[in-house]
Amino acid sequence: MTIYSIYNNKGGVGKTTLASNISTLYAEQNPNKQVLVIDLCPQANISHFLLGGGHKGYNNLQTLQKTSSRRNIVGFIDWLIQGNSNFTTTQGKKYAIKTNKYNKNMPDNLYLIAGDSFLESLSLALNFLVLNPADMNAWKNYMEAIRKLSHLEFNKKEYNELTVFIDTNPSFSIYTQMGILSSDYIIIPTMSDFTSLEGIKGLLRLIYGKYTSNAEEKYAENKVTFSSQVKKYGLSYPKIYSIIFNNYTIHKGVATAYKSIIEEIEDFIDKQRKISSELFDDNFKISHVKDFHTAGKVSSTLGIPIKKLVGKTKYIMPNGDKVNLQKKTYEESVVNIEELLKNIK
Repeated sequence: MTIYSIYNNKGGVGKTTLASNISTLYAEQNPNKQVLVIDLCPQANISHFLLGGGHKGYNNLQTLQKTSSRRNIVGFIDWLIQGNSNFTTTQGKKYAIKTNKYNKNMPDNLYLIAGDSFLESLSLALNFLVLNPADMNAWKNYMEAIRKLSHLEFNKKEYNELTVFIDTNPSFSIYTQMGILSSDYIIIPTMSDFTSLEGIKGLLRLIYGKYTSNAEEKYAENKVTFSSQVKKYGLSYPKIYSIIFNNYTIHKGVATAYKSIIEEIEDFIDKQRKISSELFDDNFKISHVKDFHTAGKVSSTLGIPIKKLVGKTKYIMPNGDKVNLQKKTYEESVVNIEELLKNIK
């Protein structure tokens, strides 16, 4: 079992769009593996997409939320906080669903633990419970819960391997921390602007306790932080698998206006790899994924992976409007995703 989190504490960098296309294309390329998507974002956008896109995806998600057992991520966390944090079994409860039962555009081996807008409302209870003075192992148990759940959702009768992709919230909420520490690797989407450089610095500070100045490090010494808790409980950090410049627009290469900013971010990352090589996977690479443009909107609205859009050039949107798509406008985007997947385990 291998788990990847798609995370950046900066919003608007295309996490969900990438997670959607990475997971669906990977499942298509690896039909003998079980592929599981866990939606840890209260907006549940990846769930909308995988369950049919647009209104269909929304209605299917609402149906899952209305079931008595709430067969989604909130159902699991609700069960967890009812005194089950040290679980070894989910007592017969199953939270993953087969996506192609809801959306025929999805591969047969792609499963989903759906998101839920109520997830953020559970964060207050989680914050209290993970720092429970009556249970010294509470924080560790909760931080490993998503990994244990993934293992229990592994259908070993049909598959020999399980690959998990976690779509996260841009915040550093307690449930986001649970997803990150249950992961083996982090994929970090970013944009080619100066605020994204600060976002990467913030991510290294939040997760790994890598501070950009001695004064900042000194200030954090006597504080309870995520990284101090990881050290206290002897847990392992996920390795940084890839940093992806997402949604860049090209004609004959990266636009000149962004080139210097990209180089500055790449220089910073290169320095961090030399200083803290243990944080990065041996196969770490910086990738670039071209903007999906109109194809991305059609894909998410109709619940069709970008790779499958090549089947037609005209699509009808829910309001009846017809959209023309030219393969050449998003073909390079698909090639970029395929290149990114070459080292995914």
